Amino acid sequence: MKTTIEALRKDARRRLRRESISAAAICIVLVTGGALTATDNLPAISGTTTTSAFLLGAVMGLCTVAAVVTIKTIVSLRRALTDDQTLRRLYAKENDEFQAHMEREIARTFIQIMPALAVIAIFVGALVSVEAMAAAAATLVFLSVALLAVKLSYKISLASDTDDVE
Repeated sequence: MKTTIEALRKDARRRLRRESISAAAICIVLVTGGALTATDNLPAISGTTTTSAFLLGAVMGLCTVAAVVTIKTIVSLRRALTDDQTLRRLYAKENDEFQAHMEREIARTFIQIMPALAVIAIFVGALVSVEAMAAAAATLVFLSVALLAVKLSYKISLASDTDDVE
């Protein structure tokens, strides 16, 4: 199946919009966390500001990593939209079968070991404090729900794509 350059551009623009929205949301979280920390208005979990500061630091670190990855993606998409050859190269790289196979296997392995990671995270959190253990458990519940939501959205997307083909 040969894809036209216009279809590639349309897909890249759609992805660029999605990544830009993600970057904006991540920046809002970073600014809000920084403002809460700078003004000493951090809400304390069970009265322990040290634990709250530790947890906010972890969240800020994760958001910073997510922001860097998102901005890197935005830059590569913007570059690809300026040049047809770069756009084709990006499309070929993203649709490499070997790379896709490796990513599927890595994701499958991660999901298989997720229960063990959950136990470790909750245990380590319990060593720090009850609040950290609760935060780890809540994060794992959130990630599980997010995983299910992503899986459901892909199923819906694939179902609508097959309906368009017929």
